[in-house]
Amino acid sequence: MTQPEKDALAFQALGLQQEQVQARIVHYRGDLKTSAELDAITANVVAQIQAMQAAVVTRSEARRTPKEMEDQQVRTLAGLLARIFQPGSTFVTSSLMRIGRRVSKHFFDTELHERPRGEKERRIYDPEQGVYYVLQRHKHRMRAELELFDFESDAIRQASLALLDRTERELRSAYLSRRSPELQRVMTIFTDVLTEFLTRHVPPRLEAMARVTVHAAGTARHPNSVGYKVWPDAFADFRAEWERVFMQQMVNHCGDEIFARLSEQGGDFRDETVGFFTDPELFATSGAVLCDALYDFLCLEGFLDLPVDWRVQHGRGG
Repeated sequence: MTQPEKDALAFQALGLQQEQVQARIVHYRGDLKTSAELDAITANVVAQIQAMQAAVVTRSEARRTPKEMEDQQVRTLAGLLARIFQPGSTFVTSSLMRIGRRVSKHFFDTELHERPRGEKERRIYDPEQGVYYVLQRHKHRMRAELELFDFESDAIRQASLALLDRTERELRSAYLSRRSPELQRVMTIFTDVLTEFLTRHVPPRLEAMARVTVHAAGTARHPNSVGYKVWPDAFADFRAEWERVFMQQMVNHCGDEIFARLSEQGGDFRDETVGFFTDPELFATSGAVLCDALYDFLCLEGFLDLPVDWRVQHGRGG
């Protein structure tokens, strides 16, 4: 890919990642109802505690300049990031597992659409694929016509409808089983590239990435800023800048590597498969998983104070 193409891909992936954040809904337990009044009281208490903490810290750091606090935030952030972006890191291993599950599900979901978003109709490679698409196209009409037949009994009617459903499931299963081997091959390539990106490409650049993020977000220039952490009111800017920097790095490195390794494999992959693994949705999904886990880590380490309603509103960490 050319550099403009990479920049466009990173921009599209960031947009999709933000859409995913806004679209998520958290389901804790369906049988439990939350209390709006209790949630408001809890949020108010936490806000008061954070305000008191900020007031105390602000007095103790009143003599420090924004530049000094920014330098400390950069050093702290870079040091924490260095602990997780390295070979054998639990953070990397667990994140890759979650990414693998999400990407595989998204791949199969995409395969089941006969016309991908904004694309022409798929080329048919397998008999089950073609029949499944036709059945999907006319399923509701077929069901409606079945309902109009004069059945000997209701049991025969229900068995006929069940047969239609079973036929669809069997065709879907047979088609996806044909796609599994190619998915596994490309997922191995994708996982290897992403592992290399997280454990080799990113580590030498962590300090620069931390400095660009902290400076552009202005997290040390808020009235109550401190040098050792980022307060909740600065988190939105911090997140926006970090995800921009991280996505640019990921697209620039992984885009080229994926293409190169697919070519090394002999070029016998379907065009749809190659297109899927260079789609902005793939990078948006991967970036969301990695950044969610990163924010959890930074919060537990005391560097990030996440807003009270962060998880509830955005469904993060689910």
